[in-house]
Amino acid sequence: MHRAPTISAVILDKILAFLAPLFLAAASGDTTAARQAARALLADYNPRTDNELRRAALIIAFDFGALDALSRSVADDLTLNQVLRLRGNANALNRASLQNQKALDALQQLDPELAEEAADMPASLEPADLARFARTAAPMSRQQRRLAERQAEKAQQRMQEQARRAQRAAEVAARRAASAQQPALQT
Repeated sequence: MHRAPTISAVILDKILAFLAPLFLAAASGDTTAARQAARALLADYNPRTDNELRRAALIIAFDFGALDALSRSVADDLTLNQVLRLRGNANALNRASLQNQKALDALQQLDPELAEEAADMPASLEPADLARFARTAAPMSRQQRRLAERQAEKAQQRMQEQARRAQRAAEVAARRAASAQQPALQT
């Protein structure tokens, strides 16, 4: 029996508590108004599950973080290094927002029940399945993807090497058994 996916009130409250400070200045310090602004933005993403809600919250947080970093980068009293660092941070935050948007879009393409089940566990503990699960569970940077691919390749090479060693050990044991039988045959 499947239950209809829902958004947990506790998780929604926690996410609103995290997002509200982004809007406090614009809401003149009114926490209720700031939480309402965060709730309205979250509603625009139509989250159906806790996972989708979390993705939507990350998109909002990264977007506003990028805008904040860009806004700060135009201050007159900053060194060139500080300006470049702020713009680099804004770019990284924007990239993270886009990755979460892709993940949210992919989740929303699935049936909500299937989306929750798919996010629970990898298909198996095989390196390829773990790498595939990691790629779908959380968007990775190019470096993270390459690291996961290298780890999967190394694990596969280790398994192949173990198989080769086992085969060699079996061959050596067979040769020893054959050589042990030869003197017995000659006598």
